[in-house]
Amino acid sequence: MKLTAYEQDMANGKYGPGLQKAINLLIRYGDACGAEEFVEITSGHVMPKEPPELLEQFTEGIDKLPVTTTLHPLMSAFSPEKWEAMGISKEYAEQEMKDYSKREELHTKLGFLKTYSCLPMTMGNLPRSGDYISWIGSCAQILANSMFGARTNKDGTVVSLCSALTGRTPKTGLLLDKNRYATVLVKMEEGLKLEGDSDYGAMGYYIGTQVANKSIAVEGLNRSITFDQLKYLIAPAAASGSIHVFHVIGITPEAATKEAAFGGKEPEKTIIVTRNNLEETKAIFPFDKNKEADLVLLGCPHITIQEAGNIAAILKGKHLRTGKRLWLGMAKPTYELAHTMGYTDIIESAGGVVSDTCMATIPDSPIPVGTKVVMTNSFKCAHYVRALQKDRVEIMINNISECIAKITEDGGNRNE
Repeated sequence: MKLTAYEQDMANGKYGPGLQKAINLLIRYGDACGAEEFVEITSGHVMPKEPPELLEQFTEGIDKLPVTTTLHPLMSAFSPEKWEAMGISKEYAEQEMKDYSKREELHTKLGFLKTYSCLPMTMGNLPRSGDYISWIGSCAQILANSMFGARTNKDGTVVSLCSALTGRTPKTGLLLDKNRYATVLVKMEEGLKLEGDSDYGAMGYYIGTQVANKSIAVEGLNRSITFDQLKYLIAPAAASGSIHVFHVIGITPEAATKEAAFGGKEPEKTIIVTRNNLEETKAIFPFDKNKEADLVLLGCPHITIQEAGNIAAILKGKHLRTGKRLWLGMAKPTYELAHTMGYTDIIESAGGVVSDTCMATIPDSPIPVGTKVVMTNSFKCAHYVRALQKDRVEIMINNISECIAKITEDGGNRNE
């Protein structure tokens, strides 16, 4: 790779052992990917799950970060404050707390923003179209590439950390124009209307099962589509098919027109999504109205303030039935606003536990012992929980209102 004088100085150790290790790792990574040079990134987003010893090595001699860098949710749904209320075992919590405390000290020292969210763009880390960034997390990556037109590769934990520390990432992959154009066109059958989270999620998940490791463009969605609807549509495509860029024609920045989305070329393939496709996809995680649910997971991707208001409205006047659990993933800044609006009082009084953690439970999935049926509105969550649990639990999918109805009853809140 061709290095600038500053990058060469980092590689030679002029700025300390941490930066030297970080930039040399990125050089090896760039060489392996065929990159000719680095680009400067405008922001980072990293996962707080690396071994503390590794974090210490890469940050040795570094006083502050060169770019705004946010933290991904605490992994495995583990919350230092809420683990007991969530029913997570004490043995698991004690081990996680040791590593969490070591990481937090370093994160504070260097200025990592403790957003603990998979939606950093809603937490003050908002990239512009065309910005080079290095973000962790399949959801954050595909949303940044698609909804905002920023440019990040599917960087792993160590690569994203090293990029945040150095302010550099190799110019390769999805950072290049030629790799961002759609090659597959997705249309909706005439008259198909998407209704509720599960429809949007089913469509995204279905597209991923039909198209792997490509960029796609969807035609036929209205500009009135909301941020939450887009996130439920786009996020699961990264889980089921590792989609690169999910263009939505007329809506996302690089797809103002079909021609723009495809770079002036014709699609290599066209897929028509039907109502039958959606129902068959939902049947992968079948909803049974006669079956009990033990645990409901909401917030994958994390709950926005708009969703918090909707959930509070559904939960008002209800409480969890005995033996039922409700986990909600929500970043602390969102939680503070939701508290100001009175939403969290309703949610928590009903028995819900709100934490700034990963509701997909990646990678350890400490689902409480005795849980047999998990229900969620998220195809991404369902995909990972089932895989991580190795079918030890059954997964059902439906809209938020149906999920909540499965585990609640009328009669005020549990504290009354």
